[in-house]
Amino acid sequence: MKFIDEATITVRSGKGGNGCVAFRRERFIPKGGPSGGDGGKGGDLIFRGSSKLLTLYDFRLKRVYEARNGEQGQGRDKYGKGADDLIIDLPLGTLVYEVNTEDGSEKLIADLTVEGREMVICKGGDGGRGNIHFKSSTNQAPRQAEEGFPGEEKRIRLQLKIIADVGLLGLPNAGKSTFISKISAAKPKIAAYPFTTLVPNLGVVDDDMGNKLVIADIPGLIEGASEGHGLGHRFLKHVERTRFLVHILSAEDLSLEAPFEGFNMLDEELRIFDEEMANKTQLRVINKIDLLSEEDLEAIKGKAEEAGIKIYFISALHSDGVQELLSDMWDRFKAMNQEEENDQDEQQDSDS
Repeated sequence: MKFIDEATITVRSGKGGNGCVAFRRERFIPKGGPSGGDGGKGGDLIFRGSSKLLTLYDFRLKRVYEARNGEQGQGRDKYGKGADDLIIDLPLGTLVYEVNTEDGSEKLIADLTVEGREMVICKGGDGGRGNIHFKSSTNQAPRQAEEGFPGEEKRIRLQLKIIADVGLLGLPNAGKSTFISKISAAKPKIAAYPFTTLVPNLGVVDDDMGNKLVIADIPGLIEGASEGHGLGHRFLKHVERTRFLVHILSAEDLSLEAPFEGFNMLDEELRIFDEEMANKTQLRVINKIDLLSEEDLEAIKGKAEEAGIKIYFISALHSDGVQELLSDMWDRFKAMNQEEENDQDEQQDSDS
């Protein structure tokens, strides 16, 4: 299925059913009183977060969603049936913006990050009252009832920001897809030319304790990505929700004089796009070391040691060094989990 991370749709809740004008017609009561029931409530329109969806593709195909109207009231004091709510599943990580149709301004109204959590976007209209409500001492046979109240209509822009623990970044053809295919069940398209990865890929790694590490392979960045150059700028927003980053460079693209220049370029693109993003914890990786001579590899390792930079040297294709990197990724992930738990405990203690 095609990966789509933005869509604009129109949503409407249901109208309430009309109240009924009716009178009793019983055998020995020729002039019975009013018996018109109320109309039923219109259906709400609800968004719900779902981990089963990974794209907004369906919302490019269908752009209008309407909940059903409530049923009309009937005689003999029968109330109209309320309409079922319309529940629309959206991928976890979807931001929901209400668009002002007059000036185009937007307001964030929902951020769907929890599985199964529901958000009422448009409330259904209430049913109109039947004529049983309008009887009085001066009007024993009212011919008055209310129309059902209208539902709500909104213009909505959906924006998906993938939720992952790790963001995998690198220049085009750095070997990110090969790496993610080695450590997870993901099957990204892999070939020896730039921009093979055209959309973010998600890989999930399980450990023996049942923990899951979700890794997002972001399409290759080039210099100027933050300003709209190349493919990566469209997907930089998916890095925002990751907890830490893994930067991968290809050994075949390195200059022996300045082997770490690519890392600096990636850092700068992140900083231009979002300062907080650039401050995320980062692991730096040089891939495809099988393409380097032993002499060049040792020279680059020496420069990393001199600069005090921790770099992982791997060959994803041959799995060299991959397990050490993955092990450190797990350690970083679990340490962050522990820090968050400690922060939550401290917050609870301060609140009590």
